[in-house]
Amino acid sequence: MTHEDVWATPLSAQHQTTLAPDKLLHSGNAGLIIHRVGMLEYDMAREGRDFSVDLLSYMNRAQAGVATTFCYEEVFGVRDRLHWFVHMKSPEKYSRLLEMVDHDEAFQDISLKNRLPKKGGGNWEKMFVYGSLRETIMCPQHGFADHAEDDPALFVPPAMHQTTQPQDSQLNSANAGAIILRTGDVKYEFREEGRQFLHDWSSYVNDSLPGQATAYIYEQTWGQQDRIHCLIHLRRLEDYRLVQEIDRSEGMHKQVYDAERVPEAKGGGGWDRLFVPTTINDVLMVPHLTEGS
Repeated sequence: MTHEDVWATPLSAQHQTTLAPDKLLHSGNAGLIIHRVGMLEYDMAREGRDFSVDLLSYMNRAQAGVATTFCYEEVFGVRDRLHWFVHMKSPEKYSRLLEMVDHDEAFQDISLKNRLPKKGGGNWEKMFVYGSLRETIMCPQHGFADHAEDDPALFVPPAMHQTTQPQDSQLNSANAGAIILRTGDVKYEFREEGRQFLHDWSSYVNDSLPGQATAYIYEQTWGQQDRIHCLIHLRRLEDYRLVQEIDRSEGMHKQVYDAERVPEAKGGGGWDRLFVPTTINDVLMVPHLTEGS
């Protein structure tokens, strides 16, 4: 058994592709992530999942080294809502994906295949609720560590440097058994303080739960200003309880929650002044499992 096998749960997303783990881009080593969300029609949900499996299997082989995509399913949320994480080194590489969509015959065959022969015929366009397919671009938050040795092809330094956890034991979108996507809107006047708070929170979690949880911070790019995201990667879904325990611990409150976050020049105050009310939201998702997984 290889080192990668030890850290990949049987339910992790990297089993959605036949590529070797060291050939994958993921939330730890990518320069940006395109987070795509889509809602399947209830009566075509199975066909929609099969379409996603076929398409991602081909895309990951055809775009090896350019983009790696994993599919996750939302749990304890909206039924039949799928999440895809498209990991890339830089936005310039997106043209390679467009070239494939427009001109690759194998891609066209998968995309346009009649997948609904018993339901009136059709392909993926009928499977998704109109208006539900949306994309968000997330870039790793930088400025908290030295990244002098990073790949110059990366758009920004990768998220794996945000933690002191050893890189070969960090959890990410490829080897995690579940992911919590936490999103919050920082008030414009507290943009730096809000990022520092989330960095301190994730650092405390990472230091407390090596091998069981890894949290990375991202900021939304080409979207809503000062919306920040945290991907909390869990080794197993059950490890969410450990994150909850750490979040409620005395040490977390002393070092993170109770700290004075707002300078006196801005009126003073704690972390609860930093975010727009009601905007901190969590989505829990697990890797989509193909038949035989």
